[in-house]
Amino acid sequence: MKIYKVIGSIKNVNKWESISKEIALKSMVKIMENENALENLLATADVLKKHIENLNVQIQFLREQREEHYNAKLTLESYLKLENEEILMDIGADTFVYCKVSEKKKAMISIGSNVILEYDIPKAIETLNSRIKDLEEAEKKFLQENEKAQSQYSAVERRIEEIYSSYKGKGNVQSP
Repeated sequence: MKIYKVIGSIKNVNKWESISKEIALKSMVKIMENENALENLLATADVLKKHIENLNVQIQFLREQREEHYNAKLTLESYLKLENEEILMDIGADTFVYCKVSEKKKAMISIGSNVILEYDIPKAIETLNSRIKDLEEAEKKFLQENEKAQSQYSAVERRIEEIYSSYKGKGNVQSP
C-alpha cells in the first residue's frame, strides 16, 4: 500500500509540475505581449512628440506671419494719413533712408512666385486683413491639432506608465 501512495504522490507532483509550467508559459506570453505593447507605445509616443514639435514650429511661423501682416496693415493705415511729409523708411540691417510721401497712395503686395501687384492703399489694407484672417484660421486649426496630439501623447504616456508599473519590483525593466 505504501508503494501505491508514493506512485500516487509522484503522479500528483508531475501533474503540479505540468500545471506550474503551463502557468509560467502563460505568464511569459503575457510578459512578451506587454513588452511588444510597450515597444509599440514608446514608438507611438516618439512619433507624437515629433508631430507636436512640428506643429509648434508651424504655429510659431503662422504667428510671426500674422504679426508681420498686422504691422504692415498698421503702417499702411498710418501712411494714408500723411500728406506730402518726409518719413524714414527702414531698408533693413538697422538702416534708414528719408522718403517723401507721394500723392499716389499706392502699395505693392506680393502674391507669390515673385509676382507683385499694385493696389490702392484701402484695397491693400483689405487684402492684408483677408490674409490675417486666413492666418488666424490656419493657426486655430494647428492649435486644435496640437491639442489633439497632446491628448493622444498623454494617453500613450499613461499607458506606458501602467505597463512599466506592472514590471516594478520584478527587476527586469529599466525606467523609460
